Amino acid sequence: MEIIELQNNNELKAKYNNLSRLDFYKLYVRAEDFPILRRHALKFASLFGTTFCCEQFFLKLTLAKTRFRSRLTDPNLENQLPVASSSLPADIRCLAKEKQFQYSH
Repeated sequence: MEIIELQNNNELKAKYNNLSRLDFYKLYVRAEDFPILRRHALKFASLFGTTFCCEQFFLKLTLAKTRFRSRLTDPNLENQLPVASSSLPADIRCLAKEKQFQYSH
């Protein structure tokens, strides 16, 4: 019944065509009006989000363990993967300012 109500609502149809699917369900498919539809939408959205994160993590794992880095030990790999999978950008200039360079004699 909920899907029929949603399909017959012209206002929501127009908004559906103008927004991304995730934004539409977040903004206009309220739990009070469409509880079953919203629950299913949240399940599917979380499925694809976690799948994408897992795929990205394993891609970074395979890149870290290439044949050129075959001597990478497990503890070093465990330390490298959280940094590689982080979405925070590194501030290289700030890090370089904090380091003291060694000059050759």
